[in-house]
This record gives sequence, structure tokens and C-alpha cells, in this order.
Amino acid sequence: MMAAMEHRDAEVSDIVIVLKAECAEKMDETVAALKGLGMEVEETDAANGVVEGTVDAGKLAEIRKWPCVEYVRVEFTYIADYPAGDKRDQDNPEEDAPDDAED
Repeated sequence: MMAAMEHRDAEVSDIVIVLKAECAEKMDETVAALKGLGMEVEETDAANGVVEGTVDAGKLAEIRKWPCVEYVRVEFTYIADYPAGDKRDQDNPEEDAPDDAED
């Protein structure tokens, strides 16, 4: 039987994105694009051009290069092990099944 957190489905980062002032009117477009990358947007602050959420850590470099992004602050990065049945679970279901057979 596998130990907890032995599998690594994804490396995930909780981030805060600050948009450039000239892109404030593009908040809706930016949020839609971030969601398209797989970001789970938790909160937006259009008045300050801020988007907060969680994204696959492998997407950080791409987000930092966007023309409207002034700054990306990574608050926390962790390994996610999603439960069986979750669409993000990358473990082999057969490996996760307990071995009930006794020989």
C-alpha cells in the first residue's frame, strides 16, 4: 500500500498577479485567459488590477511574459495529490487500489 503524498499529480502555486495600469480595462479578458491556462481564480480586484488564484507552477514563466502583467508574486508552492476520480488525478487507478488478496 502506498504512503500518503507518495504520488505527485501536480506542482501548484498560489499566486497574486498585478496588472500594468494601462491594462486595467482588460481585466475580464485577462481573467478569461488565465482560466484558459487552467488557473483557478479565487479573487479579482479591478480597481487595483489584481488577480489572485492557484495555477500549475509550470505556467508561471508564461504568465510573467504576458504584456499586461506587471508582477507575479508566488505566495506558496506545493505538491498536489488529487483523489481518485478527480479529473486532475494522474495516478494509475490500479496502483491506488488496496491489495486485498492474501496469498
